[in-house]
Amino acid sequence: MHNLRTTLKACTIMLVSTSVSPLFADTDVSHNWNSEGEAAAMRIFREKYEQLGGEWKDTSFPETQASIASVKTRFIGGNPPMALQSALGGVMRDFAEAGLLQDMTSVAEAGGWGANVSASMAAVGQHDGAWVAAPVFIDVINWLYTNNEVLAGAGIEQPNNWAEFTASLATLQAAGHIPLAIGGASWQEGILFDHVLLGVGGSALYDGLMSGDAAVFDSGQVRQALEELANLRQYTDEGKAGRSWGDTAALVSSGKSAYFFMGPWAAGAFGDLGDEGGNWSCRLTPWDATMTIVADGFQFIKVDDAGDIAAQALFGNAVMDPATQIAAAQAKGTLPATTAASASDFSGCPAKAVSQMSSSAVITHWNGLSADVGNAVKDAVTALWNEATDVDGAYQMLVDKLQ
Repeated sequence: MHNLRTTLKACTIMLVSTSVSPLFADTDVSHNWNSEGEAAAMRIFREKYEQLGGEWKDTSFPETQASIASVKTRFIGGNPPMALQSALGGVMRDFAEAGLLQDMTSVAEAGGWGANVSASMAAVGQHDGAWVAAPVFIDVINWLYTNNEVLAGAGIEQPNNWAEFTASLATLQAAGHIPLAIGGASWQEGILFDHVLLGVGGSALYDGLMSGDAAVFDSGQVRQALEELANLRQYTDEGKAGRSWGDTAALVSSGKSAYFFMGPWAAGAFGDLGDEGGNWSCRLTPWDATMTIVADGFQFIKVDDAGDIAAQALFGNAVMDPATQIAAAQAKGTLPATTAASASDFSGCPAKAVSQMSSSAVITHWNGLSADVGNAVKDAVTALWNEATDVDGAYQMLVDKLQ
C-alpha cells in the first residue's frame, strides 16, 4: 500500500508539473450502486443535484474495486471524475495521502455540513482537518437474511445463537435446500467471516483481531473462528464461484436457499416476497449484540478547472442536504449520516438498526479501516475458503499482516 501511495504521488507531481492545461473532469460520479435500492438512492441524489442546477453524468461499475481502479487511471490520465462513491475508510486515506482529493473545507463550512452530522461522522469526511468527502450513509454490515418459508418447511425456528444456526444447516441440507448462500468474491467471504467472528467471540474478538491484539491471537479464538469458517463450506453450493451477491440473494428469495449474510443493500432483493417479517426476515447478527458499521459516501477527486470545482461544490451540498439523505437512505434501506433522522423515518431492516443502535456495541467494520487491514482479512479468508491454504496457513497470514 505504501508503494501505491508513492506511485500515485509521483504521478500527481508529474501531471501538475508537465500538463499544459489544468486537469479537467467530466463532472461525473464513479460508483458501484447497481442494486434496485442503491440505484433508487442515486436517483434521489441526482434529482437534488439537477434541481440545484447541475448536469448529471455517472459511470457505474459492478464492484467497488473496479470503480476505484478506474478513478486512479483517469486521474493519472488527466481526466478524473468529480467524485468517487465508496466506503470512507482506508481507500479515502490512501487517496488523500496520495494527493488525489480536493479540499472542500470552504464549501463544507459555507454549507454547514458539520452541523448536519455527528462529530464522529464529520471526522470520517475529513483528512488532516480538511473536508475531502461527504458522508451520506451509515451502513450496518452484519445482517442475516432468511427465507422464513424455507425454515418453516424444514421445521426450523429462527436461530438465536451460533450453536442453533450451525445445528440447523444439516437439517436444511437434508430437506433439499442450500443451507447457506454465498457468492464468489473475497468481500462476500469476508462478510461471512464477520458473522463467524461475532459468533465465536463477539465484539472483543472482532475488534481485537482487526487491531492485531496479541492477547486475542494467543487466546485460540482466532483459530477457532477459522475452523468454524472452513466447516461452513460443506453447506454451500458448487455454483458459488464467481457468483455476484445479487444472484446469490436470488437463491434465498426464490426459496432455493435459507440463509444469506450481507449488508443492508441486499434487502431490496426480497421485495417480491412482501414486507419484512413475513415470508422473509432480516436480523442483525442474532448471536451477539454488536453492530459493525462503515460510513459510505462520496470522495471529491482533485481538479483545477473552475467549472469542475463549482460542480463539486454543488454536488457536495446536494448530497449533504439532510432531507435528501433521509430520502436516499429510505430508498437504499440503510441509515443516513445526518442527525436530523429519527426512528419514525424508517421501517423494516433500517428501523431494526435504529432501534438496536442504542443498546449495541458499535465497532468499525474492516471496510472502514485501513486498506491494509481489509486486504489482510480478505486475503486470509479467501485463501482458506477456496482451499488454497489450511487453518494454520490462514491463521499465520493474519498474524503476519495484522500483528
